[in-house]
Amino acid sequence: MGANTRMVNPNLEGGPGAQKEGCVISEAARLCGLSVHQIRTYLDMRLVYACGTTQGGSRLFDDGCLQRLALIRSCREAGLGLPEIAEFIQALDNGDKGQCRAVERQIQHTIAVKRAALNRCTQALTKAARGVKLSALKGP
Repeated sequence: MGANTRMVNPNLEGGPGAQKEGCVISEAARLCGLSVHQIRTYLDMRLVYACGTTQGGSRLFDDGCLQRLALIRSCREAGLGLPEIAEFIQALDNGDKGQCRAVERQIQHTIAVKRAALNRCTQALTKAARGVKLSALKGP
């Protein structure tokens, strides 16, 4: 067990069963490329749940929690808003496959629109850079 890994008290959050290992929020943030503040926001929004707590009351995050946080980070990096992400995660948590597929299609459409906008931006930048090169050859 690492320095930031603790044994979980399953009766506090994780439910009955054998104790699990988890990492504290600062380590989860480091591992997922998020800030502690972002993770707390996602906890408050119920996008992710801690797998348990330490005896001192610190929340702990297991591999499942880290995977969920990585999903949220990827969605945010793709430019998705928290309401879109929350809708998808709610469908996941409810086990509603139909709703998951519907939200997934909506998210894929949003990503396609953003991808097209990025492609247009790249083309405009390339065109502008070529124009700068040509004007630099002409001189004043």
